[in-house]
Amino acid sequence: MRPARKSSSEHVVKIDPALNRPANADESVPEALVPDVIHTNVQRSAPDTPQTRWQRIARRAYELAQQRGFAPGAELSDWLRAEKEIDVADQQRAAAPENQLTG
Repeated sequence: MRPARKSSSEHVVKIDPALNRPANADESVPEALVPDVIHTNVQRSAPDTPQTRWQRIARRAYELAQQRGFAPGAELSDWLRAEKEIDVADQQRAAAPENQLTG
């Protein structure tokens, strides 16, 4: 028979709200002054697949055509401009530092 699993709440260190640190924190350990768990809503985006890249380019090319009133003859220019805009944006996003808080 297997022992019962412990819930994840049993592993949480209780923080003293008045001191903002665990009750048994040693003053000489700076790590004790910072909570072990920090919750954030930052998410990594999934890598772009060829299909999603194509869809993004098509959407932007449509927007460009719409801005010029759908006049015929510039469809290729719209597509190439959209492709360039998407690629530049992707390169800038990839070159951004991992930690946006500290840069």
